[in-house]
Amino acid sequence: MRTLAALTTLGLLVTGCNESTFTIDPDPEPTPEPGSISGRVCDPAGAEWLADAQVYTNIFDDKGKVIDVRIAFSDREGYWSLGDLAPGREYTVYIQSGSDVIFEDKFIVQDGQDIVLPDPVCFDPKSLNIAVVTGDYDDMQKLLENMGFINYTIIDGKNFDELKGFLTRPENLEPFDVVFLNGGHIEEGIFYSPDPTDRTPEIVKVLLDEYVWNGGNVVASDWAYDDIELVWPDAIDFLGDDLEPNAAQLGEYAEFEATITDESLKNFIGKDKVSIEYDLPVWPPMVQVEPYVSVHMTGNVSYREGTESYELEDVPLLVSFSGGSGRVAFSTFRVAANRNADMSGIFQYIMYNVSN
Repeated sequence: MRTLAALTTLGLLVTGCNESTFTIDPDPEPTPEPGSISGRVCDPAGAEWLADAQVYTNIFDDKGKVIDVRIAFSDREGYWSLGDLAPGREYTVYIQSGSDVIFEDKFIVQDGQDIVLPDPVCFDPKSLNIAVVTGDYDDMQKLLENMGFINYTIIDGKNFDELKGFLTRPENLEPFDVVFLNGGHIEEGIFYSPDPTDRTPEIVKVLLDEYVWNGGNVVASDWAYDDIELVWPDAIDFLGDDLEPNAAQLGEYAEFEATITDESLKNFIGKDKVSIEYDLPVWPPMVQVEPYVSVHMTGNVSYREGTESYELEDVPLLVSFSGGSGRVAFSTFRVAANRNADMSGIFQYIMYNVSN
C-alpha cells in the first residue's frame, strides 16, 4: 500500500507540471553605456589650432549638486575628448584658454553616444598663397594685412597689360589659392569687349571658370561684380541689364544694420547684426540669387534711376557659391570702407569658407 500511495503521489506531481509551471527569468535590463563628447579648438584669433586648452564639464547628482569634474586638455592639433559621461544627462562643456572661457555649450549624451563636434573655423593665414588685383574703389590687401595674411602678390589692376597677362595665362593663376578682385580695375578689353555684340572675351571667361572648377577661389567686391556676372552669369541676379557692363551700378549712399543670415557666421562673430557703410554711390545691388548660392548677409538698400529712388528689402549683401572644387565670394560693399573688427571676423570666416 505504501508503494501504491507513493506512485499515486508521484503521478499527481508529474501530471500537475507543464511548461507554465516553470518560471524563466527575462533577460536583465542592459547596463547603460557611458558616452563622450569630443571636438577641436582654435585659438581666439582663429589663426591656428590651440594646444593645451583646458576642456571641462561638471558632473551633477540627481539633486543638482556638483560631485565631480571631467577635465581634458587639447593636443597640439587642438583635439580634445571628455569620456565616461553617464547617459541621459545634460553636460555644459567649457573650453578655457588662459583665464578666458572661449567656448561654452550644452549637450545631452544618450546611451553609448559619442558626440563629435564639427571643427570650428580655423586656419593659418600664412598657409594661403593669394593674388590681389588692385582697383580704384577697394583695398582688400589692407584687410588681409590686419588678418595676418602675408603671402600675397599684387597684380596692378589699373595696368592693362599686366592684368590681361595675369588673367589669360593659366600658369599664372594656378599657384594661387585665392584671387582677390578689388572693384575699379580695368574690365573693358579683358573681361568684356568694347563691341556690344561680343561682350565677353572667351579666354578670361574660360580660364577663370577653369581655375575655380579645379579648386581655385575668387573673392570680389563692389564694381568687380561684372567679373562675377560675366563668368558665372546664372548665380546672381544683379540690378539692371545682365548683358550690359556697369548696368547694376545704381546703389545709393547708405549706412545701416545688416543681418547675418548664415548661422555658422553668426556663431563665429558672436552677433546677428553688423554695421555696413556704402560710402560711395553707384554700387551694384544684388536682387536675388540661385538656390545653390549661400547668402551670408542681407539688408534693405536703396538705388536711384534718374530722379527716382527705389527700395529693395532683405536683398543679399554678401554671398558665396561653389564652382566645381573651388568657391566664389562676392560683397556689394567695399571692404576698405568697412575695415573694422566685425569685418575682419566676417572675411576671416569667408576665407576659411572658400579655402576649405
